[in-house]
Amino acid sequence: MSDPAVVVRIAVFAAAMQARCGELEEFAVDDMRCKAEELLAPGDDLRSAVILFATQYQALHRDAYALRLLGENLQAALDVSLRPDAPARRFRRDIDG
Repeated sequence: MSDPAVVVRIAVFAAAMQARCGELEEFAVDDMRCKAEELLAPGDDLRSAVILFATQYQALHRDAYALRLLGENLQAALDVSLRPDAPARRFRRDIDG
């Protein structure tokens, strides 16, 4: 794949879905975290979300409900990363005239 962010997003999507279904294993979390740390910039929001998820996973991996919530939060972070930035209001002639 040419875009490294796509590789990370696929790993994030898979981990989030597995967490929500209660099927997530530690090797998938480690793989996702390694890819995020290697391929995303340090200030990237998705990278931060992955690191937070991986850290919380260590403490909560036996709690099915907490794991499902972690998966939902990771999915939300992925969804936000896929949205393009909204244009600034000063450039919206269709709205502001």
